[in-house]
Amino acid sequence: MAGRKNTLDPSESPGSLFGGMLRHYRELRDMSQPQLAAKVPCDASFISKVESGTRPPKDDLAERCDVILRTGGALTYLMPYVKKRLELVFPEGFMDYVAEEARATELRTFETTYVPGLLQTPAYASALLGSSSANLTDTPDTVEERLALRLDRQQILTAETPPFLFAVIDESALRRPIGGPAVMREQLDQLLTAAERPSIALQVAPLALGERTALTSSLIILTLPDGSTVGYSETMGRGVLERDPMLVASRQRLFTLLQIAALSQDASMDLIRSIRQELYS
Repeated sequence: MAGRKNTLDPSESPGSLFGGMLRHYRELRDMSQPQLAAKVPCDASFISKVESGTRPPKDDLAERCDVILRTGGALTYLMPYVKKRLELVFPEGFMDYVAEEARATELRTFETTYVPGLLQTPAYASALLGSSSANLTDTPDTVEERLALRLDRQQILTAETPPFLFAVIDESALRRPIGGPAVMREQLDQLLTAAERPSIALQVAPLALGERTALTSSLIILTLPDGSTVGYSETMGRGVLERDPMLVASRQRLFTLLQIAALSQDASMDLIRSIRQELYS
């Protein structure tokens, strides 16, 4: 994707074109990434990701950079094409969630079908996203864009001040063979390693819970810097970012009940090791 940043067709790779144009104007004004970031303001790493085409821009970034870099509105002009591409690649509402995830102080996630995206290995994520059943309209380019963003999002967990991640994974997700034995072995090992980080609490909801599982579908709850919470879920390719405090509080209570019913972290790690030995040794 980044290799096509000089294409003249913005509908083919608008994220790469936007990043290339941003870099062009920044260098034309003899400005470094940190200098531009300080004026926006945003993290220098975000400017780097936008320029490389691994993180989509938003309207406010384009507008601010147009003013700072005196582009004559060139970046804002490209935004409709960027949005058009995002609508093809990601579920509606997903990029709004990504923006909130990047600034969250705590993340709570329950997954019933797959390992949470933030904890997936590149091979596991690639197998999922490259599946013919994932999206019949996907092309190699859209799969590449989805994978690049998913792996880029994981960097929040290794940041200097990472958010605290509370993750509950249904046992069935750990037993579902994604990508073959080697991929699953690596993925289970990755979960065991991730659980060693002080900012990650990882639990497994065992199959034995049956109908007692408090939640029956995947759910994500974010705590933002001001203490407010938002929820996110996906249905039929559409993402829903829920901001109603009462609805989010209700989901948060269900998540807490699920944490209580799930295995402790130590017992969860033992189960993951057992599954690895049983199915993928």
